[in-house]
Parts: sequence; structure tokens; C-alpha cells
Amino acid sequence: MATNRRSGKSLVVPWISLLALGLIISAARAQDKPGWQMVWSDEFTDPVINASKWSFETGPANVNSELEYYSNSAKNAFVENGSLIIRSLKENVGGRNYTSSKMQTRMKGDWLYGRIEVKAKLPSGKGIWPAIWMMPTDNAYGGWPASGEMDIMELLGHQPAKVYATVHWSSGGNQQQGGSKTLASGTFADDFHTFAYEWEVGAQRWYIDDVLYFSTARGQPFDKRFYLILNVAVGGGWPGNPDATTVFPTDMSVDFVRVYKKGNGTGITTIATSASDFRISQNPFADQALVTNEGGESRVAVSDLSGRVLERRVLGAGETLAFGKDLPKGIYFFEMITGAQRRTAKLIKTR
Repeated sequence: MATNRRSGKSLVVPWISLLALGLIISAARAQDKPGWQMVWSDEFTDPVINASKWSFETGPANVNSELEYYSNSAKNAFVENGSLIIRSLKENVGGRNYTSSKMQTRMKGDWLYGRIEVKAKLPSGKGIWPAIWMMPTDNAYGGWPASGEMDIMELLGHQPAKVYATVHWSSGGNQQQGGSKTLASGTFADDFHTFAYEWEVGAQRWYIDDVLYFSTARGQPFDKRFYLILNVAVGGGWPGNPDATTVFPTDMSVDFVRVYKKGNGTGITTIATSASDFRISQNPFADQALVTNEGGESRVAVSDLSGRVLERRVLGAGETLAFGKDLPKGIYFFEMITGAQRRTAKLIKTR
């Protein structure tokens, strides 16, 4: 957002990781794009919000003079007819006169570079402030804005035909650069539009319905992993506060969220996992899956489709298991046990 209101895993070689946590991409809808490989998506085909992909930030918003109480209530965030709905209501909760929801992928979907697409229909009305944006997972360069912020889309409800794109960083204080796009006719509340953000080394580009409308070239701090946020704020210094013309409830509808990595479209799709202490990645120089233990000491077993155990070992914190270089095409299974916690992953080697 324009002021301080805040404080997955990629395979490049030919593996498909279908993590056995109910995280399955809908093949009919979610597909690779030319030059890009999908690494994460939510098509909102499940009847409820997928807790392995999304978390909620809850409580009163204490930044930007906003007026909402962020809730995880099914009144404020739910799936309906294949879309995620984030609904703002005029109701008193926690000493605030409005409620809404703020959803994020932190530690469930965190990325360094890629293309993010969100197809959404946006709310309108004085004081309504929907946003699709990204914040740093690790704050490697310090608190906001030193570690950066990337705003894929912001809209002010009293300007329903105009959206903003912005990046924030620090240079002796908040610095920002951005652009905007106004529809030739109609508003963003009339229909769904796809908001896309391409983020590469030293380059950022913003699109609406695949039409480029703003670009910039920033390096640090946009060289660390970020996570995605979807929310609708109510009130604040930038949009102003609701007035008698503002109609509640007001909804942001999201048809899909898709994240891509650069690739030739013939290799791998992988999906983020809620088991954030294990990272599945690739050796870019060999047909290997790399399983890195980012938590405590764990037992790892690898088996084939018949159940035959191919490898069994203990992985200490920070250790990596390289797997699959000399194996034929096929389906393989990982079992990772840390204390009483058990996680599984299914990997498909495609060449």
C-alpha cells in the first residue's frame, strides 16, 4: 500500500511435485504460459479457503488511520461459486465500526522472482481500499520500508476505474516509484480483470489483461523472497473514510491466484507446502530434486511406486538430500518425520 500498513517451491529440472497435503492444481484451469512454468496456484475450487495456502492477519488495523477490524470469520472471507470473496461489512467488532479480511501466503507461498497473476473483480465506494501486494518474508534489510514492498494493485473506491502500481524501499526514509492505469470505459467493479506482475533481477513490470502499463528497474531490496497479500481496507489517509454514499457490504472477488517461474513450459510444476521446515527445490545442473531440512533433525525415507525403499537417512538442520539423478522416469515418494510430525511428498520424474 502507499504508506506503511504492515508491520512453493520451484523445480527447474523435469520433476513434478504434488505435495501430499491436498494441494492439487486444477489441470483444466491452471496451466503453464509460454516462457513460464507454474509453481503455485489457488483456483478456489474447494468449498472452503485452503488453510495450507493462506493465513489470516487478525485484529484492528493500526496503520494508515484505517478503520477496519481484520477478521478470519466466514462472513468476511469465503469461497462462493469458484471465487474467493473478501467482504467488508459495517459492523462493530473489537471497537471498530467495520470488518474485513486480510489473507497472506507467508511461509506457505514465498517466492524470489516470477510472475504473479490475480484475476479479480474489485469493490468500489468512498473509503474502500482493495489491494494485491507483496511483503518480504524475512525482512533481510530491516523493517519497513528497508526490506521493500511491491504493490501489484491498489484501488481507491472513489476512483473505481483507476488502479495503482508501486514499489517502496528506503533511502533515508520511505522512497517509492509507481504508475497507474485508468480504464477507457467502465470500472474495475464491473467485471474481472487479470492483474499481473513480472519480477526479475533488477526489473519489475505491471500488466492488466496482459497489457503492460508500468515498469521500473529496481535491485535491492527486491532480491529476497516475498509473500503475497490480499485484503480490503476501510478508510485511511489515502482513500479517505466511508461516507453516506458508501454501500456495504462490499466485495473483492478473486477468480484465481497463479505464480510462475521463468522456464520453457516443458518441465515442472510444484506447489507450496505448509511444512515450511522442508524446502523442495532443484539442482539446475542435473535431473535432481533437492530436499533441504530447514528445521530440526529429521528422518527421511524415499520409496518408489511399489513401496520399495530407495534411500533412508537422517537429515540434520540445514542438510540437503539430492535425489533422482540416475533414476528412470516414474513416481517417487518422500516421507519426512520430525518427532511426532510426519509429512509426505509425491515427486514425478518426467525424463
